[in-house]
Amino acid sequence: MPYRLQCFPKLHVSVGKNMKEKPYQAAVCNICGCAEYRRVHHFKDWPIGSGLVQDVSVVQCRHCKVRRRMPEIIDDYEEEYHQQYTDQGQFIHPHQLYHFADLMTTRLTQFKATNITFLDVGCSMGRALKIATALGFQVTGLDVSRWACEYCAKLGFTTRQGELIGQWKESELFEIVHCCHTIEHVPDPIAYLKEMHRLLKPGGQLMLACPNYASLPRLVYKKKWIWCLDSHLVQFTAKQMRALLVAHGFEVLSLRTHHGYAPRTRWKKWLLDKAAALGFADGLNIIAMRR
Repeated sequence: MPYRLQCFPKLHVSVGKNMKEKPYQAAVCNICGCAEYRRVHHFKDWPIGSGLVQDVSVVQCRHCKVRRRMPEIIDDYEEEYHQQYTDQGQFIHPHQLYHFADLMTTRLTQFKATNITFLDVGCSMGRALKIATALGFQVTGLDVSRWACEYCAKLGFTTRQGELIGQWKESELFEIVHCCHTIEHVPDPIAYLKEMHRLLKPGGQLMLACPNYASLPRLVYKKKWIWCLDSHLVQFTAKQMRALLVAHGFEVLSLRTHHGYAPRTRWKKWLLDKAAALGFADGLNIIAMRR
């Protein structure tokens, strides 16, 4: 049965400096407020990074069907967390380039615009800031990690450290907000969507990327699917994220899913590419406009 927009009611959240992010409570869904759920995965022992997590589950809300982690994970997102990205050097993933290509395609009528303000929510090591700067945008990075902010500042970027909620009193500051693989880490995704909507100028674009739970590789790998746990609190499908964006004041301009596999056989590549084209690959890239 398809998801309907009424599955995602507009919760009452104040805006600007008075907005508050709800704390993560695994027993209650922060998307719709429902306390009923079913367990879809249980991990008695699951290796993550250099450690091991025990007795962790993924549960699904019985109302909105969004999945979440039980219990929550607390990660400081400091230097050790970013080590995997540091090891990659200056490498920029092709899927990030695809995302910017989708953005620029939607901005063809604004091609000659100048002084474009760009906010990267979860700027990490500044890869998106580099691309945005190359496109001529005036960039600002935001990250909860002090290490990441200091790293980006050393590269010459303007950065702010902390959560998104409460950073800016003013509204309608940015033409573009980029939020790549961050929304699934935050305790209150709805508050983030509302705040990014508030910070965007009317007609501005949101670049949103996150894992897609409804993916063919997840069905194949099952409990071994790496994005099932990681540091993620919430698991969305492409259909669910589209509905959430529409319910909170956005118009979805483009949506694509992608995979990061390089199979050795032609038929496996065909299958993965076909799944991506149909919207059932691991990664999700969305361009949405503030209505």
